[in-house]
Amino acid sequence: MTTPNTTNSQRAHSPLEVEVTASFDEWIGESSVYWSDKRDAWIVTGYAEAAKILKDSTTFWRDIPLRDGNVEFWGRHLLNLEGRDHRRMHSMHMKLTGETFAEDIRARANEICRQVSKRLVKQGRAELCANYANTVVFLIGCGFVGYDSTDESFLAELLVHMEVRAAWKEALHAGKGISLESKIAQNGIAALKAMEVMLMPIIRERRENPCDDLISKLWEKGPSVFPDWTEQDVLSTCWSSIDNETKPLLRGLLYALCRDPELQARLRNDPSRVTGFVEEGLRFLTPFRTLRRVVKKDVEIGGQTMRSGDFIYLITPLANTDEERWACPHQFDIEREQETTHFAFGYGQGYCVGRYVGRVEAAEAVKALLAETSTFGLDPEGAKPVWDGEMYHSVSPIHVILQE
Repeated sequence: MTTPNTTNSQRAHSPLEVEVTASFDEWIGESSVYWSDKRDAWIVTGYAEAAKILKDSTTFWRDIPLRDGNVEFWGRHLLNLEGRDHRRMHSMHMKLTGETFAEDIRARANEICRQVSKRLVKQGRAELCANYANTVVFLIGCGFVGYDSTDESFLAELLVHMEVRAAWKEALHAGKGISLESKIAQNGIAALKAMEVMLMPIIRERRENPCDDLISKLWEKGPSVFPDWTEQDVLSTCWSSIDNETKPLLRGLLYALCRDPELQARLRNDPSRVTGFVEEGLRFLTPFRTLRRVVKKDVEIGGQTMRSGDFIYLITPLANTDEERWACPHQFDIEREQETTHFAFGYGQGYCVGRYVGRVEAAEAVKALLAETSTFGLDPEGAKPVWDGEMYHSVSPIHVILQE
């Protein structure tokens, strides 16, 4: 457990580790479970307590369905469901986009990342968040979902709308959420409507003429979840494939590489180490910083009595630095044997269905950029990178100089 009394010898020692650790200090309390008047919620930072909460879906569940605008944003989506409906939807996702699927898209993911990397290297300078991390995840997702990845103008317009949607997503899930009448939410609704006009013709065409893509498979398998499965369900289910946790994870990984030329060289010389680099990045950076839950019935956790209706913040990166489960947990060690399940993708019934695809996307993006460069580092003329974000916590911008 991390507390204010954690000794310096147990904590970070490299510049990256100092930055990342400092960004989580605001969540550290006197115990692993404590009440925050500021958040009007329980804060849970301990691994054992977080695991118990994440596993017990009958006592604790997501608070997303309680938020203003959640239906307009998500539709009939996995994140809005619970009980039997959630289990069925989760099972379908894992069958369609599980480990085998992720391996099947690996080669194409690397190809896409190499193409984008080559273009950026020719420019010599780039901002890796928007120009690389966000872009390659979007392009990989569009490819396997079944959106036309060869029409550059179509993809460019879609990406602009997705960025507007992403701003609403962050605001919707942070703190107590945001009003549906707010400017951010209204801009998001307009973006969703624009994208629906762009994407529905593709979705409808796949219903009549199936292809080897996710849209076609959703038309085939969706009715097993909901007999009244519709084109809107297909659209809602595809959102997370083109806008997901891989983006903030990849931004953090790329920033780590910018800060450490020796680490770049190690991974270039032995790309097989990238898998460990990504996994340690998931544990140490944990870009999905706060998992929110609502208490459904009175319960005791960590010596504290939680009442039905109370809200909980699970601070996953702090749970992922449990000293009883990881040696030197505040150190970023790509050679670490991950013998304990970290919570970067959640846990229990709400375990992220994109965890296999996300790992592949991040690994191939890192490998591709390393393969196309001899080195890259922060541009001293660029804006300073800043760690920020309550739900998705990562770093931006990352202005770099790239060398062939």
